[in-house]
Amino acid sequence: MMSEYFLLTALIIFTGALLQGLAGFGGALLSMPLVLLYSDPQWAAPVVVLCYTVNRIPAIFILRKDLMWDHSLFLIVATIPGAFLGALLLKTMEPGLIMKILGTVLILFSVYKIATPRVKLAFSRLWAIPTGFLSGILGGAFGTDGPPVVVYAALKPWAKEQVVGMLQSFFLFANAIIIGIYQYHGLLTNSVLETSVAAVPFAIAGILIGLKINRRISQRRFEIILSVVIGILGFTLWVR
Repeated sequence: MMSEYFLLTALIIFTGALLQGLAGFGGALLSMPLVLLYSDPQWAAPVVVLCYTVNRIPAIFILRKDLMWDHSLFLIVATIPGAFLGALLLKTMEPGLIMKILGTVLILFSVYKIATPRVKLAFSRLWAIPTGFLSGILGGAFGTDGPPVVVYAALKPWAKEQVVGMLQSFFLFANAIIIGIYQYHGLLTNSVLETSVAAVPFAIAGILIGLKINRRISQRRFEIILSVVIGILGFTLWVR
């Protein structure tokens, strides 16, 4: 798998990392469907998650003043019990309807954000607790932990660097939990590890370039990009 599709995988990982650096999320959203065109989920998911976890380490160092730990720590801690509950619900919940409802909410939120760009909410950081808990439930039950946290960040009156910084710090720890689960289930095979190690430099290059682009665009343009990516995420969930 590695020798046959490495260059293609590396290019896809690089492209997703550009979006990851620019918007703070979305790398896996772009990469997973493409990698799945020529591989199975048991190989694709660990490779994508490993690459998009390691490349967040230098990004967090660059954004160390904008990580918003007073919010992301609440989100991270609350995600853990939510993930356990989500895993328990996995056997009883029907994902189809939940994904369509969540997708519709994200699409409407995307349109709302584009139409009313000046609306920001100065709500308490304590709202990070139910947000993180809901994120954990969705992640544990359906493998989709991002939407609540992304919406939380998009509603905050933060500069674009703070939005990206908070999302990078949250997803670094969330992905670390997922990697532990992959290891427990024996998904970190030699092929997965070899491909990930070789593709990580492309992931790092992509996220660093994305961060540079983020710093050069205006706040309004960033918010439009963020809203569009949220809308795409919603559409992806709707048709999932």
